[in-house]
Amino acid sequence: MRFRLYAAAMLVAWSGSLTIAQKVTTEEELDKTMKKVGPAMQAIQKAMKSNEFGEVRTQLVVVKQAMNDSREFWIQHKKDDAIKFNTDTVTKIEAVEKVVSAEPVDPAVAMAALKEMGGACLSCHKNYRERDADNNYILKPGSIGE
Repeated sequence: MRFRLYAAAMLVAWSGSLTIAQKVTTEEELDKTMKKVGPAMQAIQKAMKSNEFGEVRTQLVVVKQAMNDSREFWIQHKKDDAIKFNTDTVTKIEAVEKVVSAEPVDPAVAMAALKEMGGACLSCHKNYRERDADNNYILKPGSIGE
């Protein structure tokens, strides 16, 4: 019995730590945060193709957390357009979450919602991201006025 209580307490503590926002304030932190999104998006696309909507929901949490964590960076740099892109992306993520949480999930509707989410991501990428020599996304030099 004591083990179960301990295990339950640890699970609650661990799950609570996952939802604590880690405000991003530097370019390095932004890069680190955004580097979590790429693998999560690849996993989402793979899971969508396999109709593994539980995995889609799991990976959406990663993407949404990154968006929420990165918002402070754009606020600090007074980039109203990026704040709007960020907010719009979170709204689109929540739309995908809603679709893939329905019973039953309509795969076509889920894919359409995911494409809209990708479009929201692309809005920010067009203005603030570019690929480096290794084809990784980075913050466009000079895009935040420094």
